[in-house]
Amino acid sequence: MIPSPRPNPAKRTTSDELLEAANQAEDFASSSKHYHQRYRRIKLTAAASGLSRLVSFLTGIVSVPLMVKYLGTEQYALWATIGSTMAFLGFADMGISNGLLNAISESDGAEDPEKAATYSSTGFFLLLAMSVVIGAVFAVVYPYVPWARVFNVSTGAATKEAGPATAALVACFLIYLPLTVAQRVQLGYQRGYLNQCWEAAGNVFALGALVCAIRWDMGLAVVVMALGGGPALSGFLNALTLFGVQRPKLRPKFSKVSYPAGKRLITLGFFFVIIQLATAAAYQTDNLILAQVLGASAVTGYAIPLKLFGFMPGIISLLLTPLWPAYSEAVARGDLVWVRKTLRYSVASVVAVSLVSSLALALAAPTIIRIWVGEPLVPSVGLLLGMALWSALGSISGALGIFLNGAGFIRIQAICSVLMATVNVALSVFLTRRIGVPGVIYGTVISHTIFILIPYCYFLPGQLALLGKGKRYEFG
Repeated sequence: MIPSPRPNPAKRTTSDELLEAANQAEDFASSSKHYHQRYRRIKLTAAASGLSRLVSFLTGIVSVPLMVKYLGTEQYALWATIGSTMAFLGFADMGISNGLLNAISESDGAEDPEKAATYSSTGFFLLLAMSVVIGAVFAVVYPYVPWARVFNVSTGAATKEAGPATAALVACFLIYLPLTVAQRVQLGYQRGYLNQCWEAAGNVFALGALVCAIRWDMGLAVVVMALGGGPALSGFLNALTLFGVQRPKLRPKFSKVSYPAGKRLITLGFFFVIIQLATAAAYQTDNLILAQVLGASAVTGYAIPLKLFGFMPGIISLLLTPLWPAYSEAVARGDLVWVRKTLRYSVASVVAVSLVSSLALALAAPTIIRIWVGEPLVPSVGLLLGMALWSALGSISGALGIFLNGAGFIRIQAICSVLMATVNVALSVFLTRRIGVPGVIYGTVISHTIFILIPYCYFLPGQLALLGKGKRYEFG
C-alpha cells in the first residue's frame, strides 16, 4: 500500500485565510466599481453644468433686450437693483444646504439610507421653518418700508411697482428655499447632472413666462414672478421626481426629524456661512475701497479687466464642484487611494491650466480691452499682473477647498477665511493709498497667499494621514 503524501504545512490554507482572501477580492471589486462610478458621474455633472450655463447665457441674451424695451430704463434698473439686493437672501439658509450635502454624501458612503432619510427630513423642515419666519417678518415690515425711496426711483410706474416687485421676488425665493433639499440630496448622491437639467428647464420656462407677461402687458411684479417662478417650478419638479419616484424612502417626514441631525446641520452650516461671509467681505469690497480712496471713476478701470480674469476661476469651479460629494462619499467608504489620486490629479491640472491661462490672458488683455471698451480703459501692466496672480491663486486654492469641503474640514477654512478677509480689507486700503488702483488686487493676492494657500498646503498632508487612520482633526 502506497502511503498518501503528507500535506506541506507551508502550503496549508485555513478557512480564515480563504475568508480573508474572499473579503479582499470583494472589497477590491466594490472599490473598482465605485471608482468608475465616481468619475462617470463627475463627467456627467460637469457636462450638464456646462449645458445649463449655456442655456442660462442664451436665455439671458434674449430676455434682457425684451425687458429693457418693455419696462423702460428706470423700471429695468429697479428690477436689476432688486435682484442684486435679494442676492443677500442667499445667506438665509444659514449654510444648512451645504451641511446637508456633506451629510448625504457620508450616508451614501456608509451605505446607510436611514441616516440619509433622517438628514433629508431634518434639513427640509429646518429650511421650511426659516422660510416661514422670514416670510412672517417680511409681511410685518412690508407696509412700513418706503420701497420707492429704498431703490431711489421717482417715476410714477416705478414708484408704484417697487414694493410689489420686491414682494414677488421674496415670495419666489421663500417657496424655492425648502425645495433646495432635493438639489442637495441629488448632489450628495453624485447626481448633480439631474439638477443641472432641471435648472436649464427652469430657465427656458422663465423665458416663456416672461414672453407671456410682456405679451399680455403685465406689470413689473408679474414679470418678476415669471422670472423667479422658473427656478421655483424646476425645484418643485425636481423634488417631486426625487422623492416621489427615484428615492421615495428619503421623502421628508416630520417623524424622522432628529435633534442630533439638526444640531450637526446647523453647526456645519454655521461654518459654511462664516466662509461665505468672509469671502464676500474679501472680494466684494474692492470697488467700495476704490470708490472711497480714489473716487468712483477708478472703479470702472478695475471692474472691466476683473471680469476677464474672473472667467477662468469660474469655469474651473464649475468643473471641480462635482468632486465635493465624491470626496465625501469616498472618505466615508475609506477609499483613500481614490481620494489621494484624484486630489493630486485635480490640483496638478488646475495649477497647469490656471498658470498658462492667466499668463496668456495677461498678455492678451490690453488688446481685448482696447477693442472691447476703448483705449482709455486699458489697464496698467502692474494691474494685469496682479489680476493674473489673483486668478491663478483663486483657482488653485479652490481645488484644495473642494477637497476640504468633501473631507469635512470646514473649521480650518472658516478660521483662514476670516483672517484673510480681515487682513485683505486693511491691506487693500493701505496699498491703494500707496500705489493706486493695483493696490486693491495686491492686497487680495498677499492676504490670500498667507492665510489661504499656505495654511491649506501645510495642513493637507497631516489631514490625509489622519483620514487614513479613520480620524479627523480640525485646526482650532
